[in-house]
Amino acid sequence: MKLRHRIEYTATIALLGLCRRLPERMAYAISHGITMLVYHLLGSRRKLTLRNLEIVFPGKTPAERKKMAKQSYANFAESMAFNTLMMTDRFSNQELIDSIEVEGWENFEEAKRLTGKKGLLIFSAHIGNWELLPQYAALRLDTPLHIISRKTANPLLEERIVRPLRERFGVEVFHKKNALMRIVKVIKKGEYAGFQIDQKLNPPEGIFIKFFGREAPTLASPALLQVRFGVTVLPVFMVKPENGKHLLVIREPIKWEDNGQSMEEQIIELTYIHQKAIEEIILEYPEQWFWMHNRWGLKKGEQRSIAKQVQKVN
Repeated sequence: MKLRHRIEYTATIALLGLCRRLPERMAYAISHGITMLVYHLLGSRRKLTLRNLEIVFPGKTPAERKKMAKQSYANFAESMAFNTLMMTDRFSNQELIDSIEVEGWENFEEAKRLTGKKGLLIFSAHIGNWELLPQYAALRLDTPLHIISRKTANPLLEERIVRPLRERFGVEVFHKKNALMRIVKVIKKGEYAGFQIDQKLNPPEGIFIKFFGREAPTLASPALLQVRFGVTVLPVFMVKPENGKHLLVIREPIKWEDNGQSMEEQIIELTYIHQKAIEEIILEYPEQWFWMHNRWGLKKGEQRSIAKQVQKVN
């Protein structure tokens, strides 16, 4: 175990202990202050954020994009503070449920009807408070929920803090290794699986799909599973409108029927449709997306055949 990992873990435990004693308002203020400090000190990340905003909003002035960048950092700070308070058991389960409004629950009911006895695939994005989404879903759903997540670089933080947070309400976390085959088993059992599909995933796992008009390496697994097994896919997001309450946004289910093209062509087309749903929610809540991520990558790589992924699930 690296010394740096132990120091990070000890500092995190100390921060959690402090948050247990701090008033909520002060916890939010500290989180905001630290995040704004990062914005000003990490010039490379700030430049990436502004570059990403220019890709999507070329018509806005530099001052407008700078304001949006700071709002994105502030949203991240607020979400981090909320999730930290949640980890300290500041809220009861019922208080958590009551703090969240829902838009489009009828779309979830329709998705369940369409998918029948098969499982349901749910995709989301790093927008609003994305860590809160599976927690709330696990409290509301009567069917097991499984999510795919990247491991935190620090194994102590991963096993003792991050994973327990994500699994505290019954969510099962799958990491990258063998995740696709585990999700196949989940949907065959009629359970639910969740993906975050808005971040860069380079070949060989990712394929290049246009995202806001520019090629971006993109996760194709939800489309692959939808084409192969005929499951219904549901876009779901956790955002925070101006009224200050979290809002669970459930969009219309995405259906797909074999159109006679090759499986690979259908997967590419369907992945593009999935990404359009991500674009729409970002345009509605641009200040809440995680613009700090290098979504488009430095350059376009080769479009990778997804035949090997198809073979895995056959």
